[in-house]
Amino acid sequence: MSVATSAEQSIVPSLSLPDLFAHYHVGWETRDPALIASLHSDDSVFHMHDGSGPVHGRDALRQHCAELFARFDWSCEMGRRLYGADHWVFEWTMVLALGELGGAPFTARVEMLDVVTLNRTGAVTRKDVYMNGAQAQAAFARAGIAR
Repeated sequence: MSVATSAEQSIVPSLSLPDLFAHYHVGWETRDPALIASLHSDDSVFHMHDGSGPVHGRDALRQHCAELFARFDWSCEMGRRLYGADHWVFEWTMVLALGELGGAPFTARVEMLDVVTLNRTGAVTRKDVYMNGAQAQAAFARAGIAR
């Protein structure tokens, strides 16, 4: 069994982590499943910790994002970003445009946290998304969306 040195474990992308984050975030801001998926490794895992299972692989992620963007109208308010050797943590607020059961529109805000891990080439190998469960449950219940 070999042990990797800290130099071997560090990421060696052509862009800095903040620049990689910015490029990756463009895909989410512009709602571009192809761009998002292109920045993930072939064996990437995307897991939204909302009771649903993880999404495995680039093609499945592309499809998952397309369905997500078609189903919900939301935007992102940026918060803190913390960078490590091979990952970032991103605090943000999802701003959802929803409609009440009676049809009146409303805006819901749900606090979110992303933990994103990258490989040595700078590709995303795993993205874990955590949401404020109470805020999400209240928003979806008000909109009559079963989750």
